Amino acid sequence: MQSLWLPFFLTMLLFCCPTVAVMPAWASTDKAQTAAQQTEQGVSPFNSQAELPVYPPDDPTTFSARTSKNFDSIVHDHPLRFVSFMSVIFLVLMLSMLIALANKCGRICRMEAQLNKDDLTGLPNMEKLKSLCSTLLVTQVTADYMLLSGDICQFKTINDQFGFGMGDRLLQAYAAILQRNVLPEECCARISSDLFVLLLRFENWDQLTARLREMDNELDEWRRQQSLPYAVRTVFGAYHVPKAQHYDVQLMLDMANYARLEAKRSSGIHMVLYNERMRQEALLCQELTGKLEEALVNGEIEVWHQAKVDMRTGTIVGSEALVRWNHPQRGLLLPGSFIPLFERNGQVTSIDFHVFEQTCRSLRSWKLRNLPMHTVSCNFSRLHFDRPNFTQRLADIADRHGVPRHLLEIEITESAIMNNPDVVWVQIVQLKEMGFKTAIDDFGAGYSSLGIVQMLDTDCLKIDRSFIQRDLPGRRAQIVLGNIIRLADDLGMSVICEGVETAEQSAIIMKLGCYTAQGFFYAKPEPTHEFEARLAMQGL
Repeated sequence: MQSLWLPFFLTMLLFCCPTVAVMPAWASTDKAQTAAQQTEQGVSPFNSQAELPVYPPDDPTTFSARTSKNFDSIVHDHPLRFVSFMSVIFLVLMLSMLIALANKCGRICRMEAQLNKDDLTGLPNMEKLKSLCSTLLVTQVTADYMLLSGDICQFKTINDQFGFGMGDRLLQAYAAILQRNVLPEECCARISSDLFVLLLRFENWDQLTARLREMDNELDEWRRQQSLPYAVRTVFGAYHVPKAQHYDVQLMLDMANYARLEAKRSSGIHMVLYNERMRQEALLCQELTGKLEEALVNGEIEVWHQAKVDMRTGTIVGSEALVRWNHPQRGLLLPGSFIPLFERNGQVTSIDFHVFEQTCRSLRSWKLRNLPMHTVSCNFSRLHFDRPNFTQRLADIADRHGVPRHLLEIEITESAIMNNPDVVWVQIVQLKEMGFKTAIDDFGAGYSSLGIVQMLDTDCLKIDRSFIQRDLPGRRAQIVLGNIIRLADDLGMSVICEGVETAEQSAIIMKLGCYTAQGFFYAKPEPTHEFEARLAMQGL
């Protein structure tokens, strides 16, 4: 507003100057008349009360007197010219004030636009998005909306390999695609990095998926024009906006973000719809993060066992060590609720070694109490197999507790093998040379390859429960499963079928040539002391 003060000041000065100029003349005239009257009446030229002198009239030759006289002459002799001149000056000054005001408003508008707009892409930013969403949801009361939170899957790779300049151009290209495809009653924004948010009209899931796929196709076409070798795709989390009187855009965006993270963890899924389970899992992850070390010290991380049974006799031939978190507030937590979290942040290795250590202690205790001794298998994350001292650490733990290594079986999942098969092969060879048993876990869970069985000389093949649960009575399923069992037998590997839950499944598996099973039909996972009681009963 400082630019408005100058025209305002000049205007006030223009109107005040004539008055200031006239005032001395009026004052001088009044003084002269008063002094003359006092002299004629014989009054002293001094103020009788304050004894101050009464000054004589001003000299008519002074500048103020002459200015006053000239001004009076102009006003009286040429009144129309004076009024016209003053009007022109007033209009000029008013025009100057309007121009200054317009410039000020323009600067304010530009500043507001910059505050509400993403500098790189020109899309609205977070604050503007909240305003746009609130307005649309209130005005388009009959429309159905879906709030989408999405990002570009290969963005970091492109940034790292081709530089930030290419990454910026990718963001600008995708922003232009969004602007072309978003309808007037919809909106989109860039929140940060490669995170974009869209509020789109929703008719049905297929229609929404088709729109996003078309945008992805445009982005991939741009990628080919830029000769980028990676197929660029986006992944979105969706939140169906409910009808309400008041809309909390930030809360809805949080829900969409929960779904987006779920979509990123689910390979091959383009978009995931939010449900309450995602939020509960996210809140649980936030609660558990940073609590693992304390839980390990306090004994909250417990080892349970599930028996492996010879289906012909019902006797226990081994067990699998499983982890449970006995949380002081939330109760017993299954591994699916916390293992993925610690798999992502790398702390799962601490859990694996804790379970292995407790298993060795149990085996030593069973030996001292003359309980039946059988092989116990332990699961290990894929993160271990990138560490060269992994096998030696296992050997040191087993030796410290005096446990024969052949009683310990190291299970490696198919996903860990496929992640780096050559490294896993070296580790399996070392484990076998050290006397440990090895097993391929979850065979057939999604990464099945006969090449794995051919390459890895393991002792056991554990067939995933999906094979057992997926139409086992069917002829095709039995042909596939039967051939896998015979292949493993020919390679000198024992076979265990996981997830056996019915007598029918047990009968079919035995008919196909497998006689060892693990599942609820024979035994559920149970705490160590309960499993020990089962062992004691078998030893009688």
